Amino acid sequence: MAKFMMIDENVRRRLFWLLQRISSYSLWQRKRNAWAQFAEKYEEALKTWSEEKTSGFDPKGIINIYDALRLYDEGLTDLATGNRQVWQRKTGAFHQLARPVDLVESFFWGPCHERWVHVEPYPDHVIPLDNLRFSAEYRGDDLLYPPQDNVCNIIDADYLLDSSRYNGVFHSWPYPVFPKNLPPVPDNIDVIIKTGDIVPCDGIWEPVKLRHSHKFLVIQTEVNGFNTRGAFNYFIRGMTAPLQHSDGFNVDAQWRLVWEDTRYCDGVIPDESEYFLNKAQGLRIQCRSGEKCPHSGQWATLAGGQQQFAYVWARSEMPEAKVFNGAYRNQKLIPAVWSLLDRDDGGSPFETNPGENH
Repeated sequence: MAKFMMIDENVRRRLFWLLQRISSYSLWQRKRNAWAQFAEKYEEALKTWSEEKTSGFDPKGIINIYDALRLYDEGLTDLATGNRQVWQRKTGAFHQLARPVDLVESFFWGPCHERWVHVEPYPDHVIPLDNLRFSAEYRGDDLLYPPQDNVCNIIDADYLLDSSRYNGVFHSWPYPVFPKNLPPVPDNIDVIIKTGDIVPCDGIWEPVKLRHSHKFLVIQTEVNGFNTRGAFNYFIRGMTAPLQHSDGFNVDAQWRLVWEDTRYCDGVIPDESEYFLNKAQGLRIQCRSGEKCPHSGQWATLAGGQQQFAYVWARSEMPEAKVFNGAYRNQKLIPAVWSLLDRDDGGSPFETNPGENH
């Protein structure tokens, strides 16, 4: 069962903001800059490290790395003018860069891969480079490509709001820091399309069931509202409106335009610093494994060898952390100190007085 329900206004505002963030120029520019730093350090390693230290790298890695950087630059040039076809399958620069990026990841250090999957920890000298590679990733940055199977990319809000989804085997994505005051979600019903229709504009769409007024209690007249039927999705102009996955089935859906994305069409990149807020605002509320959780929300710990995330309900018992020991192995659990990242009630995750956790 989903933890984050779309009838909750706070959930709606957070998912709306996250989709705007993922599709922003600033986020993709940060991805590009992180990849450029990785490319520089990778090439430096090839030139200066001993043959023994570079023996496990893919011989074609540097080619794929710079091919991806080229596509980042091409895509950013287009996105800066409001052209969101950069995410179109096959033809868009950002969709094309997925291939060289995947090739770099799949063959990064062969001895630690099995069938192109990273299954064993890298040698110590390789890990910093892999961390640089991973810093170009943001959870959900692949949700902008039109769905390949004609089923919407986002089924429920948990995919982007549940912090436990940010846990990986060798890496964890940073959980986003939300602004204190999130804008309301528009409730207009001016543009409605259905599965199979061509999407008329870029933006955020919501599956809905329309409510109609009735004449003589029987005859439907004008639309007077809607009921949400699932999570927001980001669609680009010209794609086909997809099916919705609901209750285990793929079904036809009506999609309402929540927000049309016209950013950058005037050639201006606005201040988007709110998408990357500084986490260092004070001491975060903390709670230990086995203690009663003081606030429902997203929690994180560095115990066990890597950052881990968990969603915990208020008054439930704080969990233990997993000990990192590589992929596909039984994981040991240990006590941990958890820090509060984000509260469901909208309150501050930071201590008002040091030493207090409530």
